[in-house]
Amino acid sequence: MAFRLKSFGSLFRAGTRSLKATLGLYFIPLSILPALFLSFYAIQVYEENTRELVRSRAETERDAFVALVQRFEKEALETARSLRENRLLISATSVLDRTRTERIFAPLSESLSIRVYSPSGKYLAGRIAPWDHQVSFLSEQVLERTKSKGETRDRFFRGEGLGIATVVRVLLKDNRRLHGVLEVQSQIGPAELGDFKASRAIDTVLLTKELGVGAASFALPADLVRKFSQLPFRLPGEAIPLSIGGVRYSAYLYELPAAYSKNQKAGFFVLFLSLTAADAAAQKLRVALVYVTGFLVLAVTLLIILLSNRIVEPIELLVMGMKGIKTGRSEQLPSIDSPYEIEYLVHSFNEMSRNIAEAKSALELKVEELKTANSEIKEAQGVVVQSAKMASLGKLVAGVAHELNNPIGFISSNMYHLSEYVESIRLLVSEYRKHRDSLPERERQAVAEVETKIGIDFILKDMLDLTRSCVEGASRTKEIVLGLRTFSRMDETSFRFCDIHDGIRSTLKLLVTEIKDRVTIHEDYGTLPDVECNPSQLNQVFMNLLSNASQAISGRGDVWIRTRREGDRVRIEFEDNGSGIDSESLSKIFDPFFTTKTVGKGTGLGLSIAYGLVEKHHGTIQVQSELGKGTRFQIYLPISQPVKRATEAS
Repeated sequence: MAFRLKSFGSLFRAGTRSLKATLGLYFIPLSILPALFLSFYAIQVYEENTRELVRSRAETERDAFVALVQRFEKEALETARSLRENRLLISATSVLDRTRTERIFAPLSESLSIRVYSPSGKYLAGRIAPWDHQVSFLSEQVLERTKSKGETRDRFFRGEGLGIATVVRVLLKDNRRLHGVLEVQSQIGPAELGDFKASRAIDTVLLTKELGVGAASFALPADLVRKFSQLPFRLPGEAIPLSIGGVRYSAYLYELPAAYSKNQKAGFFVLFLSLTAADAAAQKLRVALVYVTGFLVLAVTLLIILLSNRIVEPIELLVMGMKGIKTGRSEQLPSIDSPYEIEYLVHSFNEMSRNIAEAKSALELKVEELKTANSEIKEAQGVVVQSAKMASLGKLVAGVAHELNNPIGFISSNMYHLSEYVESIRLLVSEYRKHRDSLPERERQAVAEVETKIGIDFILKDMLDLTRSCVEGASRTKEIVLGLRTFSRMDETSFRFCDIHDGIRSTLKLLVTEIKDRVTIHEDYGTLPDVECNPSQLNQVFMNLLSNASQAISGRGDVWIRTRREGDRVRIEFEDNGSGIDSESLSKIFDPFFTTKTVGKGTGLGLSIAYGLVEKHHGTIQVQSELGKGTRFQIYLPISQPVKRATEAS
C-alpha cells in the first residue's frame, strides 16, 4: 500500500518535526548563515565606503566654494586698491565730474558694482551692476568706520534669494585732503551658484546665521525652506539625508567665513550631493547578493532532501503508519528492504494494526448504541423538566396575583374616600377664611400664627398631590398584577391604540424612589403614531427593563430611552452604562428563573415575562451587552396588530 509523504514545508511545523526535518533544521542554517553574513557584510562595507567617498567629495567642494568666495572678494579688493591710487579718479572726484568718473569705471569687470561717495557720504557717481540697486548715501556709522580705518571689508546677505555680497570701501585722498569714499561690491547669487553647479556638478544653498535661505542653485521646495532651521545640523560637515523631488541627497553644512576675519562667520552654506548613482549601485549589489544567496539556499536544500530521503525513508514509513493508527486509520505497511530490526518492526506493526482495527469496529458499534439511548433519555428528561417548571410557575404567579388583588382594592377604595375628605377639609378652611376677619384681633392673630406654623396652604396642596400619587400608584400596581395574570394565562386582555410615550413616563414616575438622584434619565423620543397594544402589558415590560437598568448601576449612572419609527413598526430602546452582562449569561437572560443577581435580590422572572409579553404583541426584543460597559435592549413592535390578533382580542 502506498503512503502519502508530507511536504517538506510541513516537516518544520512544531509537533510534526521528523528526522528529515531535524536534519534540515541543523544543516540548512549552518550552510546558509555564512552566505547571509558575507552578503550583509559586503553591503555594509560598500555603503560605508560610499559615505566616505561622498564626505571626501563634500570637503573638496567645500574648499572649492570657499575659494570661489575668496576669489570674488580678492577681485573686489584688488580693484578698490588699484582705483585708490588712480590720480584721474581722485581728480574727477574732487571736481565732482560724474562723466569722467564713470568713464574710468567702464573698462572694469562687469561683475562688480562700483560707487563713489563724497566725504559727507552722498552718492556722486558709479557703475551699478545689473544685480545691484542705487544707494544715495552712506550711513554715518559706515562712513565713520571707513574714515577711521582707511579700508573696510564686509560680507552680508542682500535679501532672501538674492545671495551674499562682499563690499570693500577705501578712501580717495591725497596729501592735502579727503576727496571721497570708493565702494566696490561683488556678489555670489543664484547666477554665480548656477555657474558653480555647472562646473562642479553640485548644488549649493547659502544660509544666513539664523539658517534662513539667502540663495540657492536650484528651486527649493517651500516646506524645505521653512524647516532649514529645524534640520538636525549639529556639527559642520556632518551629513544630513534629505529627499527633494524624489531624489535623495546628502547635505553638508559648512561655515561661510566673514570678509574681515577668517575666525568669524558671515553665515553658512550647504552642499547637496546627489546619491542617485550610489543608490543605484547599492541596489544592484543587493539584487546580485539576493540571487547568490537564493541559489545557495536552493542548492543546499535540494542536496539535504536527497540525502535525507535515502537515509530516513524506512523509518519515516513506519512513523507514518503509527500516526495513521493514532488518527483512526489501520493500514498495512509494505515490506521494506532494510536491516533485520526494521523488518521485524514492520511485521509487528502490521499484526498490531489488524488487532486494533477489529477492536475499533466493536467499540464503535457499542458507542453508537449508547449515543442512541442517551439521546432518548435526555429528550424525555427535558420534556418532564419543562412541564414541571411551567406548571409551578403558573401556580406561583396566579397565587401572587390573587393575593395582591384584595389589598390593592382596599387601597384604591380608601384613597377615593380620602380624596373626598381632603376636598371637604379644603372647603372648610376656605369657608373659615371668609369669616376670620370677624374674630377678635387676639384670636385672629393666634389662629394666623398656628396657620403659619403648620403651613396650612402647603398641607392642603400637598394632600391633594399625595392622594393623587397614591391613586396612580395603586392603579399601576393593579396593572402589574394584570401583567402577572397574563403571564400565568389566567385571562386575556384587549388591545387598543395608545401612546407609547405615556406608558414610559408613567413607569418612570413609579420608579422615582428607586432611581432617586442616583440615575440620570435621558429621554430621546421620536415622532411615533399610536400603537395597537395592551398598555398594561407594555408598561410591565418597561418597568422590568428600567428596574434592571437601575439595579445594574452601582453609584451614579445614566439611562437612555430612545424611540423611533421604522416603517410599519416602532423601535423602543433602553440603554444603561451599568455593570453589563458576560457573554455566557447573555444567551440565558430570557430563561425563566435565570438571574445574574445575588441570592435574594432577583427571581429571574422579570425578563422572561417581558420576553413573553413582547412576543404576544408580535414583536421582538434584542439585547447587546459588554461586561463593565453597559447593556442595551431594543424592542420592535408592529404599529398595527395582525388581523388574527385583533379578532382574538375582540
